[in-house]
Amino acid sequence: MMHMRVSLLLIALLAASSAYGQSSSLLRAPLAVPTAAGHDPGTGGQAASSSSFSAMPPREVSKPATRAIETYSLIAVPAVPPRKFKVHDLVSIIVRQQKRYEADGKLKTKKEWDIEGKLEEWFRFYPGNNLGSDKLSNGQPGYKFGTKNENKMDGENEREDRFDTRIQATIVDVKPNGNLVLEATLEEQHDEEHFTITLTGVCRSEDVTATNSIFSTQIANLVLIEKNRGAVRDATTRGWIPRILDFAKPF
Repeated sequence: MMHMRVSLLLIALLAASSAYGQSSSLLRAPLAVPTAAGHDPGTGGQAASSSSFSAMPPREVSKPATRAIETYSLIAVPAVPPRKFKVHDLVSIIVRQQKRYEADGKLKTKKEWDIEGKLEEWFRFYPGNNLGSDKLSNGQPGYKFGTKNENKMDGENEREDRFDTRIQATIVDVKPNGNLVLEATLEEQHDEEHFTITLTGVCRSEDVTATNSIFSTQIANLVLIEKNRGAVRDATTRGWIPRILDFAKPF
């Protein structure tokens, strides 16, 4: 008799723990929803949409087998639906532009030419206005000219630029395929120094991270313009005379 009471008590405890585990887990059975003739609930109908999850609803598009696993599995975690972006939403852009340019050129030219000529016959007027050939009694006149030009030039150019900043952009358009058109403007002023940064481009909505940020290297048609004004800019700007000399390049 004692063993029977213990067995009944264990069965009651197991039943209670099972009911509690089902209520706190992801296990949810679909609600009974009447379906029309020929309608398959597993194809995304009303029965499939009636399943509930304790954490979040199932993803929008999934196969029937996947929905069944998400509905009845004790450990399945539904996928988070993709984020929907709207015009005027904000996206943080991490600008990390790096460029390195190196060029090496050599030029060598050589010109040499000679001109030589000698006069063998000429004419003259004899007494009585008679025209005839000259005997060139003083020798045959001639000319000889030569020139030689040699030019050699070596050029080497090396440049490395790096631009790091973080800027908040506004979504100005959302394309039908989900691509986002971004536009950002940043203005800073420190005493007499004024900085303006303008950035535009297109990115995929899938590339925007969970922290609502994206790298500038993931933006297509990127246009990045930086303008500086102030005393530092004026000190490093060439005057009009050096510009004219560089344009003419006399040497």
